[in-house]
Amino acid sequence: PAGKLPFIVIIDFTLVLGIDSSAAQAIIKLRDQLSHQLGTKLVIFVPGSASGFPCEINISEQLNTARNFSGSHVCEDMDQALIYAEDALIATVNKNLLYDSIKGSFLSNDQKDIISIEDEKSHAIELLFRKCPGESRQVVEKFLSYFTRETYNKGDVLWKQGTKSDSAKLLVSGDLISKLEYEAETTETISIGSVIGESGLVQGSNRNSTVYVLLDNTILYSLSSEAWEIMKKDDLQSAQLLYSIVVRYLTLRVQHVSNRIFETRCLPI
Repeated sequence: PAGKLPFIVIIDFTLVLGIDSSAAQAIIKLRDQLSHQLGTKLVIFVPGSASGFPCEINISEQLNTARNFSGSHVCEDMDQALIYAEDALIATVNKNLLYDSIKGSFLSNDQKDIISIEDEKSHAIELLFRKCPGESRQVVEKFLSYFTRETYNKGDVLWKQGTKSDSAKLLVSGDLISKLEYEAETTETISIGSVIGESGLVQGSNRNSTVYVLLDNTILYSLSSEAWEIMKKDDLQSAQLLYSIVVRYLTLRVQHVSNRIFETRCLPI
């Protein structure tokens, strides 16, 4: 709006292939000008790669200085940048909202402190609630009862691109990454609470990407194709939840900001 100064600015360098030393210094100067001249509280930079900016100088370290959501911060991709910006806005109202019963703050990459299997299951139910707005706890609990618990370690492969889809999985704790093997090797991190493989299971199609485990003791709850067939036959209410999740994810992928720049993140995991 006219007369309004930006509170948070996100600058995306995903399509930038190279940055020389003078450009690197200009980026740092831009950050300072936004802060000092426009009063921007938070500037978020997106290098578009886990390795940082395509530059000999480590400007990520110089740009990653935010404290209490003030200053500048570097996020690997636009997804993380939007989440960080959202958390910064929430913190201006009530910082305690960032540490609710569903998740620890994304900003510190905290895992929820799971003490027992029952705590873990309750956590899984809370994560599913976010995917099934408006459903009762009883319905979500019954839906989760069709899932089985699985544990993986760093380096494990959940599935390979092109293989048969025989399960959908809920990530409860740990870290995963999805990789398109034959399309520029595009990668996408998978956050806790994500349901993956749902589209392939419902459609009976092959896997669209390869999924790797990045952390030891990564815990997932898995819905097998056998359990899915039983659910469709005997429990249409639970089956409808998975259909709803498929539609929800499809909508998010189609509308993803990166699709406006280049064709990526538009395929189900």
